[in-house]
Parts: sequence; C-alpha cells; structure tokens
Amino acid sequence: MLSGKLALITGATSGIGLATARIFVQEGARVCVTGRNEQVLQNLSEELDVPHVVGDLTVDGICEQVVSEAASQLGGLTTLINCAGVLKGGAFGSPNVDLNNFLFNFKANTQAVFECMHHAVPHLRTAGKEVNPSIINVSSVNGKQSFGGCASYCASKAAVDQLSRCAAIDLAPDGIRVNCVNPGVILTELQKRGGLSEEQYAGFLERSKITHPLGRVGEPEEVGKLIAFLASDNASFMTGECIAIDGGRQCLGAR
Repeated sequence: MLSGKLALITGATSGIGLATARIFVQEGARVCVTGRNEQVLQNLSEELDVPHVVGDLTVDGICEQVVSEAASQLGGLTTLINCAGVLKGGAFGSPNVDLNNFLFNFKANTQAVFECMHHAVPHLRTAGKEVNPSIINVSSVNGKQSFGGCASYCASKAAVDQLSRCAAIDLAPDGIRVNCVNPGVILTELQKRGGLSEEQYAGFLERSKITHPLGRVGEPEEVGKLIAFLASDNASFMTGECIAIDGGRQCLGAR
C-alpha cells in the first residue's frame, strides 16, 4: 500500500509513532524514524532496518536538522508523519497552569509540528504531484471538543487541527495533502508521562470504558493503520480532514 513512499516519522520511539513506523515498513515504505531516546531509536532502527535521526524537536533548529537529515538519508521525502507529542495537564486558573505549562504543550504539540511541516514542504514539492505527497498530523479528540483539567493541551491540539486545514488549502496547488487523525484514549505512555501514577492511570483506563461508547481504549496500531491509509494513494482525494479515531468518544461530549 505504501510502496515508493519516503516517510519521516517523528515520535517513533513509543506509542502511536512506534506502531506507525512498523506498519509503514510492513506496507513497503522507506522510513526514517526520529525521537529523543537515542538507545530506543537505535534499537528500532536495527529492528526495522531503517535510518534514524536523534533529536528533541522542541530545541531551536532541531526540526530543520531532522527533516534535512531524513531527506538526505532517504533520498527525498514524500511523506511527513508528525506523531511526537506531550501532555501536561492542569485546570485553568490553578497555580500550576501558567505560561510554562502553556509553552510546554505548545512547543511540542504545535510549534514542532509547524516547523517540521515548514521544512518538509520544499522536499514534498520536489517529490512532485505524481507521488501523492502528504502530511499527516497526530492531533487528539481534545482538539475537537473541550475537556476540563487540560486547557493548554486541548488548545495545542485544536491549533494543530486548524493549522492542518489551512495548510491543506495552501498546499493543494502543489498536490500536497494535509490531514489529521484525532485519537481518543490510546494505550500509550502519554498520560503517565503527563503526571498520572500507575494507580491513577489504571483508574483512568477503567473510566474510559464508560466515556468511549465502544467500551475500551484504542491500540496504537489502530491509529497507525489509519495514518497509513491517509498516506497511501487510496486517500488521494482526501485533504484538510481531521478524523476522529476515538471509539465514539466525541459523540458523548465531556463527561
């Protein structure tokens, strides 16, 4: 399904990014993976027999470096997959939701996405319309509706949605498609890295059986398969879409 694609996948050392990298390789794409954890990235590179670039995308200049090195190692780029992301929660008006909280979420979730897109576009243009170049950004159901206790995170993901829709219009003349996937709760380390203890996370997953109409959380591979479809020629007439993959979560509203 992805034969001939040259894809850079960010956040590839865990969760959705890791699952996506494996699926892309299985589907015949040539892939370059990137992330912050050098040892995990090295192991993944050896497992999949793909090149890798180590980098923290929130550091000035690293997005440009990562995109440039990936394009060099792959011999070009046809596809950018922005999977890297963070979550630092907190209720608006509480002491811990300050400018630092806002910037933490926006630098990783929005600014890094913008920068990677910006630096990837010249390579995607060079690849040409005939290869169906595209960008897929991993947003969140939190970008589609409001939730309490995570204002900065929700705002950062809503910004990704709008950025993607606007870019889809601007890049359409170049044949570059831009789409989003908006996962609900997926079985990853995101919430625990955001501050939940093991006990709190277990309770969160249990409650998610109620807040997701399908009665369970999602698996990273389920999101990865949707990303692979959007990158494929089967989705050649799709752009500017923000597709929920959330077990029906957004249908229930905030609970």
